[in-house]
Amino acid sequence: MISLIYINTQEWLRLKFLQVVFFLSFAYVCVSYLLGTLSFTEQARIKFDLGLAGMEITTFLVAAFISTHALYRDIERKTFQVILARPIARWNLLAGYLGSLFVLNFILIAFLGLTMIAFFDFDGDLGSSLFNIIVIMVTILLKSVVIGAFGVMMSAIARPMFSLVFTISYWVLAYSISDIEYFLQKADLSSLNFVITGLNFMVPQFYTFNWKSYYYMKNGFSFHEIMWSLFHCAGWIFLLLFMASLLIRRKDIV
Repeated sequence: MISLIYINTQEWLRLKFLQVVFFLSFAYVCVSYLLGTLSFTEQARIKFDLGLAGMEITTFLVAAFISTHALYRDIERKTFQVILARPIARWNLLAGYLGSLFVLNFILIAFLGLTMIAFFDFDGDLGSSLFNIIVIMVTILLKSVVIGAFGVMMSAIARPMFSLVFTISYWVLAYSISDIEYFLQKADLSSLNFVITGLNFMVPQFYTFNWKSYYYMKNGFSFHEIMWSLFHCAGWIFLLLFMASLLIRRKDIV
């Protein structure tokens, strides 16, 4: 599986799509820094809010694109037999896809994080701010892997374009459950509360640890909140990967 992760990572890094994404994400962080310097007040807030938002959007795009195209690419090009001398379990194949996605987004987040740390101003306790921003970047990375696991699962039953659309919708829904609940309360539609209950079981609750802002970078999080975000993402990754392995059993890959 390690060799599969290494080979997949190399192949994806050669794509111009990822090279363009890396460049645009770096340019976005630089633009957020410039916009912050143009403001008379709240300079640090503008820099970090825009920078962290750009980081999450970029990692999401990478996760959505790779996860929905990796399996289909190997099926169409029949490259799996060339990559390894002997067949491997489908579970290892899916884990290899997610592993390469994890490595790519780790490189991207580390690069953007170092850029933000180097150019942005940390007012107050530098050590505390650095710890908080590392926690934020780790949660962004884990959320991208969750989305990647869903994309791999969808690619087992649909073509890449449809899988990509479903993956984007899934990501939006993971942040919108609280908004839907608020709308139902204001519209006095308490009879539809079962929809919220169902969504909380079917969709990861990203809205409960949406920390990509200057406020959380300065104020931090509780130990319980950090553990909840880590175990929540890990649970969804394993669940979606297990479901993908069940759906892919009848795929003619090897």
